[in-house]
Amino acid sequence: MTFSWREGLRLILLVLLPITLVLTGLVLLKEILLPFLVGMAAAYMLDPAADRLERLRFSRTAATALITCSFFVVLTVVLLLLLPPLVAQAGQLAKELPGYVEQLRGRLLPLLTGLIERFSFGSDLSAEGLIREQAGQAMGVVVRSVTGLLQSGVALLNLVALLFVTPIVTFYMLRDWDRMIAQFRSLVPPRNRVSADRLGREIDEVLAGFLRGQGLVCTFLATFYALGLWAVDLRYGLIIGLLTGFFSFIPFIGMALGLAVGLSVAAFQFQDVSMIALVAGIFAVGQFIEGNLISPRLVGSRIHLHEVWMIFAVLAGTTLFGILGTLLAVPFAAVLGVLIRFGLERYQQSELFHHEDDDIDPDEDPLKTSQVNVASPTKANEQAHEGDDVQPKTGTLG
Repeated sequence: MTFSWREGLRLILLVLLPITLVLTGLVLLKEILLPFLVGMAAAYMLDPAADRLERLRFSRTAATALITCSFFVVLTVVLLLLLPPLVAQAGQLAKELPGYVEQLRGRLLPLLTGLIERFSFGSDLSAEGLIREQAGQAMGVVVRSVTGLLQSGVALLNLVALLFVTPIVTFYMLRDWDRMIAQFRSLVPPRNRVSADRLGREIDEVLAGFLRGQGLVCTFLATFYALGLWAVDLRYGLIIGLLTGFFSFIPFIGMALGLAVGLSVAAFQFQDVSMIALVAGIFAVGQFIEGNLISPRLVGSRIHLHEVWMIFAVLAGTTLFGILGTLLAVPFAAVLGVLIRFGLERYQQSELFHHEDDDIDPDEDPLKTSQVNVASPTKANEQAHEGDDVQPKTGTLG
C-alpha cells in the first residue's frame, strides 16, 4: 500500500503543528511552566490508579480526590523526613568547604608548580596565584548565582506555585484526563484516526517507560545510594546518594558524577583505601541491581532511544531551557523519535519512495544478481525485495 505525497504532507502538518506550539510555549513561558508540567506528569502517572478505582464503582471525582490527597500526603511526609538531615548536611558542607579547598590546594600545589615550570607561557602563572584566582572567580560565580536566585521574584513565584498550584493542577488534570484525551481524538480527521491512535499508543508506551518505569528506577537508586552511603558514615552521603539517583536517568553521566563526588569525599574523609573501595562498591552494586534486575522489568526497551541521543537531548535541553529542559529532554526526545519513525515509515510507503521504474526484474539486473551470488542478502533486504514484487495477501505491511 502506497501513500500520496499530499496525504504525507497532511500528516506532517498534523504532527509539526503541535510540536511547534509546544516549543513556542516552552520558550515564552518557561519561567512559570514548572508547576503545570509537574502536575501534568503526576496526573499521567496516577491515571491508571484512577481507572482501577473507577472499575471498583468509585466516581471519577472521588477517585481523583482520594489518589491526589494520598499522593501529596505521602510526598509531604517524605519531604519532612528528608529535609532536616539534608539541610543539616548542606550547612555542614558549607562550613567545612574551606577546609576541603585548603587540603586540595596543598595536594595540587606541588603538581601545578612542576607543570607550570615545565610549560611556561611567559606570564604570571604561579601555582598559588592560579589557585587563588580560580577560587576567587568560582566563589564570585556562586555568590552572584545565589544572590540572583534569592532576589528573583520568578524563583519565589515558582516555589510558591510548586507548593500550592501543583496539587490543584494535578487534581483537575487527573479528573478530566480521559475526557481531554477523547476531545483531542475528536479533533483528528476521521481518515487519520487510525494513524493517530497508533501514534498515541506508541507515545504512551515510551512516556510510560520513562515516567513510570524510569521514575521508579531513579527512586530505587536514590534510596539505595543514600542509605548505603549513610550506612558507611560518608559525610554528605544522603545528599550525594539522592542526587545520584535522581540524575541516573541521564545514561552514564549521572552515575559518573555521583561516583566522582562520592569517591572524592571518601578520599578526604577516610584516608583509607578499604573505605574508598567500600564506597565504590556501593555504587557498583547499585548499578548491577539496576542494570540486571530492575530496568529490564520496569523500563526494558520501551523508550526506544539510543543512549547517545539521550545524553545529547539532556545537554541540549539544559542549555536551552535550564532545569526545565533537563526534566523534559528525554521524554520529549522519545516522543520525537516515535514521530520520526512514523514519518520514515510513511515515506517508504509513499509515491516519493516507490516509483514505476523501481520494479526491476532481478534476472535482468546483473549487479543484483552478482550480489545474490556472492553473499546472501539480509532478512530485511529479502523482505524489502519481496514487498516490491509481491502484494501481501493479508493487506498488512510486509
